[in-house]
Amino acid sequence: MINLLLIIIEVFLCYISLIILAKKFKTDGIYIFAIIATIMACLMNLKQITIMNINIPIGFGLTSSILIAGNLLTQIKGKEEIKNYLLLITITGVLSYIFLYLSSIIEISDFNYYANKSYDNIFTYNLKLSLGLIISLIISIMISSNLYYTIKRIQNKIIYSNIFSVIISSFIENIIFIIIIYLFNYSFIDIFLCILLRYIIKTIILIIGTIPIYITNKYNY
Repeated sequence: MINLLLIIIEVFLCYISLIILAKKFKTDGIYIFAIIATIMACLMNLKQITIMNINIPIGFGLTSSILIAGNLLTQIKGKEEIKNYLLLITITGVLSYIFLYLSSIIEISDFNYYANKSYDNIFTYNLKLSLGLIISLIISIMISSNLYYTIKRIQNKIIYSNIFSVIISSFIENIIFIIIIYLFNYSFIDIFLCILLRYIIKTIILIIGTIPIYITNKYNY
Protein backbone atom coordinates (compact mmCIF):
# COMPACT_ATOMS: atom_id res chain seq x y z
CA MET A 1 0.00 0.00 0.00
CA ILE A 2 2.83 2.40 0.83
CA ASN A 3 4.40 1.75 -2.58
CA LEU A 4 1.15 2.71 -4.30
CA LEU A 5 0.94 5.92 -2.27
CA LEU A 6 4.52 6.86 -3.16
CA ILE A 7 3.87 6.20 -6.86
CA ILE A 8 0.84 8.54 -6.68
CA ILE A 9 3.00 11.23 -5.06
CA GLU A 10 5.65 10.76 -7.78
CA VAL A 11 3.05 11.13 -10.53
CA PHE A 12 1.55 14.22 -8.87
CA LEU A 13 4.95 15.90 -8.55
CA CYS A 14 5.88 15.09 -12.16
CA TYR A 15 2.69 16.48 -13.69
CA ILE A 16 2.62 19.58 -11.48
CA SER A 17 6.26 20.27 -12.38
CA LEU A 18 5.50 19.85 -16.08
CA ILE A 19 2.55 22.24 -15.90
CA ILE A 20 4.52 24.89 -14.00
CA LEU A 21 7.57 24.74 -16.27
CA ALA A 22 5.49 24.72 -19.46
CA LYS A 23 3.37 27.67 -18.31
CA LYS A 24 6.39 29.66 -17.12
CA PHE A 25 8.93 28.95 -19.88
CA LYS A 26 6.71 27.70 -22.74
CA THR A 27 8.47 25.15 -24.99
CA ASP A 28 11.79 25.68 -23.20
CA GLY A 29 10.07 24.61 -19.99
CA ILE A 30 9.08 21.29 -21.56
CA TYR A 31 12.68 20.69 -22.59
CA ILE A 32 13.92 21.61 -19.10
CA PHE A 33 11.46 19.16 -17.58
CA ALA A 34 12.51 16.42 -20.03
CA ILE A 35 16.19 16.79 -19.10
CA ILE A 36 15.51 16.65 -15.35
CA ALA A 37 13.00 13.79 -15.66
CA THR A 38 15.32 11.71 -17.87
CA ILE A 39 18.23 12.03 -15.43
CA MET A 40 16.00 11.11 -12.49
CA ALA A 41 14.45 8.21 -14.44
CA CYS A 42 17.93 6.80 -15.12
CA LEU A 43 18.55 6.81 -11.37
CA MET A 44 15.17 5.53 -10.16
CA ASN A 45 15.08 2.83 -12.83
CA LEU A 46 17.87 1.04 -10.96
CA LYS A 47 15.61 0.26 -7.99
CA GLN A 48 12.89 -2.38 -8.13
CA ILE A 49 9.77 -2.97 -6.06
CA THR A 50 7.51 -6.00 -5.67
CA ILE A 51 3.85 -5.74 -6.62
CA MET A 52 1.76 -8.92 -6.47
CA ASN A 53 4.99 -10.95 -6.20
CA ILE A 54 6.32 -9.39 -9.42
CA ASN A 55 9.56 -7.37 -9.46
CA ILE A 56 9.21 -4.11 -11.37
CA PRO A 57 11.68 -1.19 -11.75
CA ILE A 58 10.26 2.05 -10.37
CA GLY A 59 10.06 5.47 -12.03
CA PHE A 60 6.56 5.07 -13.50
CA GLY A 61 5.71 8.73 -13.03
CA LEU A 62 8.94 10.00 -14.54
CA THR A 63 8.94 7.88 -17.71
CA SER A 64 5.20 8.47 -18.20
CA SER A 65 5.56 12.23 -17.81
CA ILE A 66 8.42 12.28 -20.35
CA LEU A 67 6.08 10.67 -22.87
CA ILE A 68 3.26 13.07 -21.94
CA ALA A 69 5.65 16.00 -22.39
CA GLY A 70 6.35 14.68 -25.89
CA ASN A 71 2.62 14.60 -26.67
CA LEU A 72 2.27 18.13 -25.33
CA LEU A 73 5.11 19.26 -27.56
CA THR A 74 3.39 17.60 -30.53
CA GLN A 75 0.15 19.36 -29.62
CA ILE A 76 1.86 22.74 -29.55
CA LYS A 77 4.55 22.55 -32.24
CA GLY A 78 3.64 19.57 -34.42
CA LYS A 79 5.38 16.25 -34.95
CA GLU A 80 8.47 17.80 -36.58
CA GLU A 81 9.51 19.29 -33.23
CA ILE A 82 9.59 15.81 -31.70
CA LYS A 83 12.86 15.09 -33.54
CA ASN A 84 14.66 17.63 -31.34
CA TYR A 85 12.89 16.22 -28.29
CA LEU A 86 14.01 12.67 -29.08
CA LEU A 87 17.58 13.84 -29.62
CA LEU A 88 17.52 15.62 -26.26
CA ILE A 89 16.19 12.54 -24.44
CA THR A 90 18.76 10.29 -26.13
CA ILE A 91 21.73 12.52 -25.35
CA THR A 92 20.58 13.11 -21.76
CA GLY A 93 19.96 9.42 -21.12
CA VAL A 94 23.23 8.22 -22.65
CA LEU A 95 25.36 10.88 -20.95
CA SER A 96 23.65 10.22 -17.61
CA TYR A 97 24.60 6.56 -17.74
CA ILE A 98 28.15 7.28 -18.97
CA PHE A 99 28.84 9.73 -16.15
CA LEU A 100 27.30 7.40 -13.56
CA TYR A 101 29.31 4.46 -14.90
CA LEU A 102 32.56 6.46 -14.95
CA SER A 103 32.00 7.54 -11.38
CA SER A 104 31.45 3.92 -10.36
CA ILE A 105 34.77 2.66 -11.77
CA ILE A 106 36.87 5.42 -10.23
CA GLU A 107 38.93 3.92 -7.41
CA ILE A 108 37.22 4.41 -4.08
CA SER A 109 38.74 5.55 -0.78
CA ASP A 110 38.69 3.61 2.47
CA PHE A 111 36.53 6.30 4.06
CA ASN A 112 32.89 5.15 4.12
CA TYR A 113 34.05 2.10 2.16
CA TYR A 114 30.82 0.09 2.15
CA ALA A 115 28.69 2.99 0.95
CA ASN A 116 31.17 3.68 -1.86
CA LYS A 117 31.27 0.00 -2.80
CA SER A 118 27.47 -0.18 -2.92
CA TYR A 119 27.44 2.84 -5.21
CA ASP A 120 29.93 1.14 -7.55
CA ASN A 121 27.86 -2.04 -7.71
CA ILE A 122 24.67 -0.16 -8.55
CA PHE A 123 26.00 1.58 -11.65
CA THR A 124 28.53 -1.00 -12.86
CA TYR A 125 26.19 -3.97 -13.27
CA ASN A 126 22.98 -2.43 -14.57
CA LEU A 127 23.70 -1.69 -18.22
CA LYS A 128 20.64 -3.63 -19.40
CA LEU A 129 18.34 -1.56 -17.24
CA SER A 130 19.72 1.69 -18.61
CA LEU A 131 19.62 0.48 -22.22
CA GLY A 132 16.10 -0.84 -21.73
CA LEU A 133 14.95 2.49 -20.36
CA ILE A 134 16.48 4.64 -23.11
CA ILE A 135 15.55 2.39 -26.06
CA SER A 136 11.96 1.74 -24.94
CA LEU A 137 11.42 5.41 -24.07
CA ILE A 138 12.66 6.66 -27.44
CA ILE A 139 10.53 4.18 -29.39
CA SER A 140 7.40 4.87 -27.32
CA ILE A 141 7.78 8.65 -27.75
CA MET A 142 8.13 8.23 -31.53
CA ILE A 143 5.04 6.03 -31.75
CA SER A 144 2.98 8.14 -29.36
CA SER A 145 3.85 11.41 -31.10
CA ASN A 146 2.94 10.10 -34.55
CA LEU A 147 -0.31 8.58 -33.32
CA TYR A 148 -1.14 11.73 -31.34
CA TYR A 149 -0.60 13.91 -34.40
CA THR A 150 -2.61 11.62 -36.70
CA ILE A 151 -5.58 11.34 -34.32
CA LYS A 152 -5.44 15.08 -33.64
CA ARG A 153 -5.82 15.79 -37.37
CA ILE A 154 -8.85 13.50 -37.52
CA GLN A 155 -10.64 14.40 -34.28
CA ASN A 156 -8.85 17.57 -33.07
CA LYS A 157 -9.58 16.60 -29.47
CA ILE A 158 -6.81 16.31 -26.87
CA ILE A 159 -8.55 13.57 -24.91
CA TYR A 160 -8.87 11.25 -27.92
CA SER A 161 -5.37 11.97 -29.18
CA ASN A 162 -3.70 11.31 -25.85
CA ILE A 163 -5.70 8.28 -24.72
CA PHE A 164 -5.43 6.30 -27.95
CA SER A 165 -1.78 7.18 -28.53
CA VAL A 166 -0.64 6.21 -25.01
CA ILE A 167 -2.62 2.98 -24.93
CA ILE A 168 -0.73 1.71 -27.97
CA SER A 169 2.68 3.27 -27.33
CA SER A 170 2.70 2.18 -23.67
CA PHE A 171 2.00 -1.43 -24.65
CA ILE A 172 4.93 -1.48 -27.09
CA GLU A 173 7.20 0.34 -24.59
CA ASN A 174 6.49 -2.21 -21.88
CA ILE A 175 7.18 -5.17 -24.15
CA ILE A 176 10.53 -3.73 -25.28
CA PHE A 177 11.62 -2.67 -21.79
CA ILE A 178 10.74 -5.91 -20.01
CA ILE A 179 12.19 -8.15 -22.73
CA ILE A 180 15.50 -6.25 -22.72
CA ILE A 181 15.99 -6.46 -18.95
CA TYR A 182 14.38 -9.84 -18.15
CA LEU A 183 14.86 -12.08 -21.20
CA PHE A 184 16.79 -15.28 -20.32
CA ASN A 185 16.51 -14.39 -16.60
CA TYR A 186 12.81 -15.05 -16.02
CA SER A 187 10.24 -17.54 -17.27
CA PHE A 188 7.79 -16.61 -20.03
CA ILE A 189 4.92 -16.44 -17.53
CA ASP A 190 6.83 -14.07 -15.24
CA ILE A 191 7.77 -11.84 -18.18
CA PHE A 192 4.16 -11.79 -19.39
CA LEU A 193 2.81 -10.90 -15.93
CA CYS A 194 5.43 -8.19 -15.51
CA ILE A 195 4.51 -6.65 -18.89
CA LEU A 196 0.80 -6.81 -18.05
CA LEU A 197 1.10 -5.31 -14.57
CA ARG A 198 3.49 -2.56 -15.62
CA TYR A 199 1.32 -1.78 -18.64
CA ILE A 200 -1.81 -1.38 -16.52
CA ILE A 201 -0.07 0.95 -14.05
CA LYS A 202 1.62 3.08 -16.70
CA THR A 203 -1.47 3.32 -18.91
CA ILE A 204 -3.53 4.67 -16.01
CA ILE A 205 -0.80 7.24 -15.29
CA LEU A 206 -0.57 8.20 -18.97
CA ILE A 207 -4.33 8.61 -19.34
CA ILE A 208 -4.29 10.92 -16.30
CA GLY A 209 -1.61 12.83 -18.22
CA THR A 210 -4.40 14.16 -20.46
CA ILE A 211 -5.09 16.68 -17.68
CA PRO A 212 -1.71 18.51 -17.78
CA ILE A 213 -1.78 18.49 -21.60
CA TYR A 214 -5.23 20.09 -21.57
CA ILE A 215 -4.39 22.63 -18.86
CA THR A 216 -1.09 23.69 -20.39
CA ASN A 217 -2.47 23.92 -23.91
CA LYS A 218 -5.63 25.81 -22.90
CA TYR A 219 -4.11 28.41 -20.62
CA ASN A 220 -0.64 28.91 -22.01
CA TYR A 221 -0.62 28.73 -25.81
